[in-house]
Amino acid sequence: MHKKWLVLVAAAGLFSGLQGCGSSTRVSGRVTYNGQPVGNGNIVFRPEDGKGPVVGEKITDGRYRIDAITPGPKRVEIIGVKKIDFARSQGEMAEAAKDRANRGDKSGIVERADVIPPDAKGNNEVVEVRPGQSVLDFALEPPVPAGEKKAN
Repeated sequence: MHKKWLVLVAAAGLFSGLQGCGSSTRVSGRVTYNGQPVGNGNIVFRPEDGKGPVVGEKITDGRYRIDAITPGPKRVEIIGVKKIDFARSQGEMAEAAKDRANRGDKSGIVERADVIPPDAKGNNEVVEVRPGQSVLDFALEPPVPAGEKKAN
C-alpha cells in the first residue's frame, strides 16, 4: 500500500511539472497613444479566467516583449509615463506653477507624469493570448469627454 501511494504522489508531481511545459508563449508588439509611440511605460496582462500569473513588462520607444505568458484571456492595462525634470529650487517650482495657472490650469500640479488615463479607449480591455509566438499591438486613444456621445 505504501509503495502504491508513493508511485501516485510521484506521478502527480511529474504530471503537474509537465503541465507547465510548453504552456507559455511569447507576446510582443507596439503601443501607441493618440497615434504616437508610448516612449516610456508598462504593460500588464492580468488573467481574466484566473489561470496563470499576472505578467508585465516595460514599454520602451513604443515596444514591449514578454517571453513567458500563459495563453488565455487577459485584461491588459497600459501605463504610460513621461520623464519629468523636477524643479531645482522653490523659486523654479513657483514659476512653473504660475505659468500653468496663466494657461488656465488651476490644479496646482506643475507637470503630470501620467500620459495615458486609465479610461483611455483601448486600455483595460480583454484580449486572447494564443499559444505560440504572438504579436499584439495596442493603439490607445484619449477617452471620450463626459457628456459627449460615443461613436458607434
